[in-house]
Amino acid sequence: MIIGSRRPVPFFLIVLLGVLLTSCSPTSHYVVTEGSTKRLPPKNARVAVWGLRPVVTSTVTEWLRERGYAVIEPAELQRLFDQQNVRVARSFADEQQALRAAKELKAELVIVTQSALGTTVVDSTATTTAATPFPGTVPTTFSSASVALRGFEVASGELVLSGTAKYPQQLAAAGQATLAVLTCKALETAWGVTPAGEQASSPDEPCVPGN
Repeated sequence: MIIGSRRPVPFFLIVLLGVLLTSCSPTSHYVVTEGSTKRLPPKNARVAVWGLRPVVTSTVTEWLRERGYAVIEPAELQRLFDQQNVRVARSFADEQQALRAAKELKAELVIVTQSALGTTVVDSTATTTAATPFPGTVPTTFSSASVALRGFEVASGELVLSGTAKYPQQLAAAGQATLAVLTCKALETAWGVTPAGEQASSPDEPCVPGN
């Protein structure tokens, strides 16, 4: 009796299967958060928000407004910087500038945000199949994302709260909605709403304003 030998499964099919399983399973993604809370601003406090990506700063703005804070948006800080001919990078490098502007705008707290959205392309060797009639390499794209925020008490300049959120695993795709979820998770950790650690995540995350 002739025993047929098993043909090895092409690597790109293994990668593709992993991507499909990851993207189809609603429970396969989870967020890891870190943060600390020393003091929270009082209700109705004026809070300035600063950062590069509009999806992050707008999520912070709406999240704070839903909790009764009076928010000074990044555009107001930028207007002040423009008037004073101050060049800014819209990142943690601007913390001192953001503190100074927040003080002039009569804010009690300023939140500075920073985010990262990256893409990695992995090439895997493909064999000749109906889908890939010519052998060679097949690029597979993975995404990574993270959000960090730091809150400073304007009067003292002291760091009073912080939060970070990221996906520890590579994603099949990440975009604006991904950053909104991470921003929400970072805020909840910074405010002490949820403890730091691993948290389940979904695109329709209820903590995101508007969901």
